[in-house]
Amino acid sequence: MQKLLVSGDSWTYGWPKVLSTSGKDFTWPNIVAKHFNVELIDKSNSGCSNYRIYRKAVEGILDPTVDTVLVFLTSWTRWETGSGYGEKPGRIYQHILRGSNVELFKNFFNGYKQYTDILRQIISLQSMAQTYGTSCYFLDTFQDNVYNTEIITKEDFKKIIATNVVEFDNMDDQRINSKFNKVINLYKHVDKNQFISLTSYQEIIKDCKLEKGHPVEDGHQKIADVVIDFLEGENSGKTI
Repeated sequence: MQKLLVSGDSWTYGWPKVLSTSGKDFTWPNIVAKHFNVELIDKSNSGCSNYRIYRKAVEGILDPTVDTVLVFLTSWTRWETGSGYGEKPGRIYQHILRGSNVELFKNFFNGYKQYTDILRQIISLQSMAQTYGTSCYFLDTFQDNVYNTEIITKEDFKKIIATNVVEFDNMDDQRINSKFNKVINLYKHVDKNQFISLTSYQEIIKDCKLEKGHPVEDGHQKIADVVIDFLEGENSGKTI
C-alpha cells in the first residue's frame, strides 16, 4: 500500500472531538495510515450521505496514485438534493430524517429507490475497483443499514419502505414482493468478502466512550485495530 483514500461520515471524520483538538491524529484513518506508513487522503465529512461517500470513493479508484480505498457507509436514510432547500444556489444539500426535514422526506423521499441506489453504488465501486486494480473495502457503520448482513429479510425491507408512509400505504403485497425480489437480486451481487467486518462499526464500539453519540479516542483506536487486522490478514494479504 502506497496511498490510502478514506470516504465516510462524521464517525470517520472525528466529529465532534476534532473540534476541540489541534488535529485529527486520534481518528482511525490517521492511525491506520501511520501504522502502514502511507499517505492518507481523508475525504470523510460530517453529515454526508452515501451519495457523497460514493462520489469520493470513485475519485479514489480513478486516481492512479491511490491503491487502497476504504468506504465507511453511513445511514441509508441520508440523501441529498440540489439548490432550492438552502441559501446557497447550486450547492448539494445533505438531509437527515429529523426535525424540519420530516415534511421533505414525506413529500420526496422514496425508501426503495434510496436503498437500492446504495446497493448499486456498492456493486459499482466493487466492479470499478476490480477493473482499475484498486483494493476497495467496506464497513457498514450503522446497525440498521443491513448492507453487511448475509441476506435482507422481507421485514427489513418493509421497514425501509415504511420510512415514507405515503409510499408504503400505496404498495400492495404484490408490489412489495416484486420490489423485494429486486433487492434480493442486488444483494446477490454484493461481494461480502470485501467488507472489513460483517459486524457494524456501531456494534464494534458499543462499549467505548461517546461524545454527542460519536466515538472519541478509544472508539477510533478500536476500529483502527479492526481495519489493521483485516488489511494484514488473509482477506488482503500481508504485503498490503
